Formats: sequence, C-alpha cells, structure tokens
Amino acid sequence: MNIERPRKRSVRALAMLAALLVLGTKAHAWPTVPLPPDSRGELVSSHMKYNGLDMRASKFSVPAAVEDVVAFYAAKWPGRHVVDKVGDKTIVGRADGAHYVTVELTSSGGGTDGTIGIIRLPRDGEVPELGKGFYVPAGTEVLSDIVHLDTPNQTRTLVLSNGLSPYVNQLHYARHLRGNGWKASRGSACRPSERECVASFEHPSGGRMLLTMTRGDGIETTTVVNVE
Repeated sequence: MNIERPRKRSVRALAMLAALLVLGTKAHAWPTVPLPPDSRGELVSSHMKYNGLDMRASKFSVPAAVEDVVAFYAAKWPGRHVVDKVGDKTIVGRADGAHYVTVELTSSGGGTDGTIGIIRLPRDGEVPELGKGFYVPAGTEVLSDIVHLDTPNQTRTLVLSNGLSPYVNQLHYARHLRGNGWKASRGSACRPSERECVASFEHPSGGRMLLTMTRGDGIETTTVVNVE
C-alpha cells in the first residue's frame, strides 16, 4: 500500500496536468469562421506575423452576391459584427475573445470572392515592433511587416518608405548587406536617374532578397522587400 499511494497520486497529477494543457490549448485556439453555402475555400497561411501580431488567413469564392454573403454573416453573428465599405470592398468584422476576425468581400462575375483574416489582439502593454531585426536606412518608416511562419524559410515581406532615391537606397542596402555576407545578383543594379528599379541579393546559405523600389510623384520612395 505504501508503494501504490504515491503512484496513484502521480497518475492523478499527470491527469490534472493534461487537463490544464487541453484547457490552455482551447484558450489560445484560433476561432472558427463559417463559410457561406456552396463556397470553395483554401488556406493562405496557417500562421503568420502581421505587423508583429499572430495571424492566419484564408480565402473563398461563392456564387452568391456580396449582399447575400453579408446577410449570411449577420445571421451567424447577430448583433456581434460590424460592416464597413472601403472602396469596392465590403468588410465584415467581429471580435472573438482574444482575436479579431475580418471577412473582406469583393464582387466577382456575379459571385463573391472573400478573404478571411484572424488576428490575435495585442495583450495589455504589448507594442508590436515593425521591422524588428531588419536593417533600414535612417529616416525610413516601416509601413508593414509580414512573416510567414508556416513556410520552410519563413518568408518575410516588408513595405518601407523614405525620402531617398531608389539608387541611394540600393547603395545603403548593398553596403550593409555586403557586411553580412550577401552579394548582389548578377545584372542587378539601379541607375542614378531611375525612378523605379529592382535590386536582388543572394546569401551563401541559400537566402534570397528582392527589393523593388518606386519613386512616387513627390520625394518618397516605396520599397517592397521580399526575403526568403
């Protein structure tokens, strides 16, 4: 009996721990978003970092009109959703515990294309840091930062803006990246007078980086960076 009691206590403790783990998993699980009848959907990303916050995304198409899709979600989420118009898009949104769900709808050939985004809301005191760990020239604003955590190389896409020309931006990146083992790809170069150009770099480890730089009508240059 003296041997069995500790063993029973051990089994009971393991059972309690397992229950806590299950509860914790449910508390942090992604919410489920219903699809309208006759929809065809696919997963875009099971886990990404969107501007520093955890997110997942999927898309679907359905033969129903946008108004009918909005009515479908209004019936599923009565009194717990909002509807906004942004240009030609209709966006249905709702809070779901620690997450916020958006369903972006666009009319397409008599039917509707939809994109579902589920984002984990910031915790108290949490301030996401855009561009963390990525070099940017002084005076550069990071407009967006997306990391796909479900890809082998964790593909990252950043959108940057500054007052430097595409040529000067390229010089900054080439100098910095060279110090970290990156080399410019053959034939990749921006000319001083160009308002739009593409610069690509490769790393001995197999990494690739593509920078697409565009000078707007003013003095701002927008740079889209893709890192693999």
